[in-house]
Amino acid sequence: MIQNALIYCRVSTEEQAREGFSLDAQEKFCRTFAKQNNFRVVEVYRDEGKSGTKLNRPALQDALDFCKRNKNINILLVQETDRLARNTKDHLTIKAILQKSDVKLISVAQPMLDDSPEGNMIDTILASVNQFQSDINSRKIKKALQEKFEEGWFPGTAPIGYQNITLEEENSGRKAKRIIQPDPDRWPLLQIGFKMYLTGNYSADEVNDILYEKGLRSLSGKKVAHSVITDALRNPFYCGIMRWKQQERTGKHKPMISVQDHKHILSIMSSHNLQACRRRKHLFILRGFTFCNICGQRYTAEHHKKKKKSYYHCSTMQGHSNRGQNILVQELEREVEKEFKNIQFNQDFINRLTAKVRKIYKEQTDTIAAEKRALNNQKVAIEKKRGVVEIKLLDNVISDQVFKRMHSKLNAELEQIQNKLFDLDAQRQIDIDVIEGVLKLTRNIYKAYKDAPYDLKRQYLGLFWEKFLIQDKEIVEAIPTKYVAALLEKKQVIIRGVKSTLPLDNITLENLLEDWEYFAELREKFNALMACKKKLQRA
Repeated sequence: MIQNALIYCRVSTEEQAREGFSLDAQEKFCRTFAKQNNFRVVEVYRDEGKSGTKLNRPALQDALDFCKRNKNINILLVQETDRLARNTKDHLTIKAILQKSDVKLISVAQPMLDDSPEGNMIDTILASVNQFQSDINSRKIKKALQEKFEEGWFPGTAPIGYQNITLEEENSGRKAKRIIQPDPDRWPLLQIGFKMYLTGNYSADEVNDILYEKGLRSLSGKKVAHSVITDALRNPFYCGIMRWKQQERTGKHKPMISVQDHKHILSIMSSHNLQACRRRKHLFILRGFTFCNICGQRYTAEHHKKKKKSYYHCSTMQGHSNRGQNILVQELEREVEKEFKNIQFNQDFINRLTAKVRKIYKEQTDTIAAEKRALNNQKVAIEKKRGVVEIKLLDNVISDQVFKRMHSKLNAELEQIQNKLFDLDAQRQIDIDVIEGVLKLTRNIYKAYKDAPYDLKRQYLGLFWEKFLIQDKEIVEAIPTKYVAALLEKKQVIIRGVKSTLPLDNITLENLLEDWEYFAELREKFNALMACKKKLQRA
């Protein structure tokens, strides 16, 4: 009687290069055995590049499922049991599934494994040996990866903008070494993206859109996912720092940005995450600023299609219901708008702040101008050297080979200088004209906020208000940001109905003006304001 059989083959990534472990060799070996024993091969299942330590292999799952659904399958053929599984638990689990489906497992290269007690004992022992071998290999791999990390090379897959390459060929007698180097196609595009984001005038989505237009693609040829771009912006790998398994060290790979730039990007992202312009289906201005006064949880907003209305309400309702607490979006946004009527800055503070910012701005621009002059002098000197090399080629003083080598080196130096000049332009941290303009608006902040579009309103909210506590459809308390609260304590700003409750006895106007964190926060806000203005002008 002819019996129906399935063939299962597996090869891991490491085994693909070994002779005798190929999928074709395994299938041929099993087919020969089936023909000799009068088995009819119904289907062949092949897992390529899959580890035997896991059960979630597509072909294996398909084979087991086929056995469950088809009662006419009698046998599952494998070359050896380690093709099926490399740990005892999984091996016994697979055997139990096959036995329940009345399917016999035959290991072609291991005829001693039968249904006898002795055969089952040997089968279990071999499964244990397979697991032991797998554990040994796993320990070796982990040790090799740790050594690679300690040498300064990242042991994982290169992030976007970089690529894994083989440094040495295996036929040289040494094991191939894989390192990470810049991807020649994506590296320049990612550099542009980082420089754009460092200006503070672009969101991650806007950077992604522009880079897509310039040719940045995913491995599948599509637009790079938003999460990939944001992960790249957060990843310290791009400033030369590797993180792996709760460890951190400086890598030998070429950094794309400086450590200072990485920190600056994180501060920009922090600011954007709280108050940035985000592309949403429904634009709820007060997202992130309103909180429940009953339980302290953040308010959320949602649109009801049937009612054709939108509401703000407590997102978690801890210890209370939302009955009587839902408030129409227009009503709450109108109440918050009224809060800006109460804000008035002291003219003395505006004058002193403007003078201080002017001084900082001048110091920074003078420093940048001096660095640019030095770089431009270097640029002129290198261009002269390049001209001399070109003349020597024309006069047959040097060969073509020497010319190409020297010319290429000088061009590379010029490119580096040009990149540094670009970086210096991106470092202009405070635009004095924008700051002065915004400070003038603070004299009538209510009108400025009321007339502002969505993006600009978000920036004003983040500049002046930490949060609004809501209960019974009313604003119970409007809490200013810590810097506005400090100014309130020193009577440099007046907010009717609001008193500072912060312990600010040690804060003076002078040390507040000297506080670089304060100016860093202002810088992010004003850069975002400028970005929103530019977007409106383009629209």
